[in-house]
Amino acid sequence: MKILVPTDFSDNASNALDMATEIAKIFKAEITLLYAFYAVYDFAAQATEIISNIERDAKNQMKDISSRLRQQGVQIDYKIIQGSVATAVTSHAYREEYDLIVMGTQGASGIKKALIGSNTAHVIKDAMTPVLAVPNGADLPSKKQICVGLELINEKEIHFKRLFELTEKTGLPYEFFHVCKQLSFDRKIEMKGLESYLKENYPTVSASFHVVHAETVEDGIKDFLKNRPNSILATISKNKTFFEYLFNKSKSVEMAYHTHVPLLVIK
Repeated sequence: MKILVPTDFSDNASNALDMATEIAKIFKAEITLLYAFYAVYDFAAQATEIISNIERDAKNQMKDISSRLRQQGVQIDYKIIQGSVATAVTSHAYREEYDLIVMGTQGASGIKKALIGSNTAHVIKDAMTPVLAVPNGADLPSKKQICVGLELINEKEIHFKRLFELTEKTGLPYEFFHVCKQLSFDRKIEMKGLESYLKENYPTVSASFHVVHAETVEDGIKDFLKNRPNSILATISKNKTFFEYLFNKSKSVEMAYHTHVPLLVIK
């Protein structure tokens, strides 16, 4: 497994790296630490000096981080790229065929205001690679289950296979759930069929299935996670999923009800 971890050397980015490190130790994965930057300067003559200083400082910090993690037995390298964070992360992850992007939800004020950072939001929406968004203070050892939101429309086996590839070795049980005002006959059949299929084809996976009745998807997620605070929330990204609906509702990506929960988006 190859894991890409964007960083700006903030506490939040460091926390995301800690989560990535925990995953890497379980899966014997390789980590690439990526720093992307835009050089801002008034005159062209300043460009070389400014870029050189930024790259030197970033390289020194990445060397220190890499040395520390190698002492823990983690395989790690680093990359410095000029450009926007979202573009650098999504393009590098796709081009180099990474299996997972792990990044912080970014910004102390953003966490306090219950907002997912704009860079993380753009990566989640644009990346073709699965993304794990990690809020400050989250860690893998404290997690008790993986809660997987289901749309129950055109579900594809490849998404579940990818979910299990990325998470099964954690040993955490899965709680699949669907949010609706009232469960229709078609959705009930989809749920039963999916439950039977997964149990037959993935017999080693510990899974339960739930229907959450709520007026809105937001309320349903909030209610489901209320009694599961030590969870990872996972969703499958495809056209018009409930997660994309949440993003499209507000440019600020307000997700106050589960900022404390790591969010895994399967692509």
